[in-house]
Amino acid sequence: MNKPTLLARIFGRSKNPVVASLASAALNRPLLVHQAMGEALISAYLHADVTSADTELSVDRFWTCDGSPVQIEASDGDATASAVAADKPEGMFAVINISGGLVNRPMPGPSGGGPQSYVALRDAFDEAMDDPRVEAVVLRIESPGGMASGNFDLVDRIFERRGEKPVHALVDDYAYSAAFAIASACDRIWVSRTGGVGSVGVVGYHVDWSAAAEMAGAKVTAIYAGAKKIDFSPHFPLSESAKEDAQLEINGLYSLFTNTVARNLGIDVEAVVATQAGTFNGQAAIDVGFATDLGTWDDLVSFLGAENTKEPPAPGGEGDGGDQLDADLPEQNPPAIEQGAAAPPSPAELDAAYTAAVLAADVPTDVSMALLRRGRLTQDAPAALAYARSVRDACAAAGGGLIDLAADYIKSNTDISVVRTQLAAAKAEDKEIVTALPADAAAKQGLGAKAKTLNPTSIYENRRPEKWS
Repeated sequence: MNKPTLLARIFGRSKNPVVASLASAALNRPLLVHQAMGEALISAYLHADVTSADTELSVDRFWTCDGSPVQIEASDGDATASAVAADKPEGMFAVINISGGLVNRPMPGPSGGGPQSYVALRDAFDEAMDDPRVEAVVLRIESPGGMASGNFDLVDRIFERRGEKPVHALVDDYAYSAAFAIASACDRIWVSRTGGVGSVGVVGYHVDWSAAAEMAGAKVTAIYAGAKKIDFSPHFPLSESAKEDAQLEINGLYSLFTNTVARNLGIDVEAVVATQAGTFNGQAAIDVGFATDLGTWDDLVSFLGAENTKEPPAPGGEGDGGDQLDADLPEQNPPAIEQGAAAPPSPAELDAAYTAAVLAADVPTDVSMALLRRGRLTQDAPAALAYARSVRDACAAAGGGLIDLAADYIKSNTDISVVRTQLAAAKAEDKEIVTALPADAAAKQGLGAKAKTLNPTSIYENRRPEKWS
């Protein structure tokens, strides 16, 4: 897409316009967003790869029946869903689906309702919390983050209402930056073995189009009053003083971000800062304190169903003949543990031992971090380290800078035979290996190398009830 066409899209002069305010919100403003996904997200909106129809907010209500979720009400995008009918069962839980880029206030326009907003999310959250028939609230999140403005107000609101009823964050499949700030305010954070959290950092972009304008034969002359009036104009290079001002704002927001996450999770702010905006998957997220439970949608539903199941009356209750029943039953004592026999280690103890062994091992830092982010899975530390070393050795032997792929292979737990096959093919054909997400069709048409390993459309995939059955 050429520059005039792109500008036409920004200002609503094409058949697939985007909201001009969205471009102004994303550029020259601090963002709480996963860096690579953030760039792909902005590009996707500007190039019409995704539209706001892909990110409509939905609030659904479920009831657990025999351990399975039964959907009994859907809001179909309305953040203020109507109250459940009086004949609907109690023991329900509400699911607020959060996906795509996040903005402060609704941005409706020619392209639809716009990205999901913190204001709409707050309304949906309060409505679910105030519904007397809803016993738990689930925030089901798949978002790379979004604007800094308005995020902490929503996070504080969720944090303030903790304790009124259980609030769960289900990371399905990632909650980065602003989305993770929202998740951190919940009582419990569920993440799957491949789910990702973190990216506690702040980023801002200044786009300088002055060179492109010069090549197009255009010249912009600013007439202004006030020395800082055109500091962040895209028509001129960014001055050093403007960059220093922006950095001060970024630093202030970073301090607010890290302190807020530390408060929500009950950990030291130094521990949050030490992650340096890194991301963590599965068990590694639990190890650093960024998640509480390893599980999927089905695991969470089972957990909520167990919580809503009332315990049967205790034996010996009034009118049940319990005393006589107890007298007739032989005495049952738990089997005695053989003296001197050690109890098997718990999963938490195994995870802690795994983490300690990986950190103490004589391996490069990128290898140890990849192993921690991958998690223990079913391997003990010696087996995991042996696997990681074999992957790194294979990448080093392939030459051509392919050793840089080792950490990605380890983090994704790629089988060593697959690693060797891909490396051999890459060496023979001298082509790039993509170990992350597959490229979408738009990226193949030349929308930029940074979008090649991403499929932005999947970020905004609508939540369908059939996915939850």
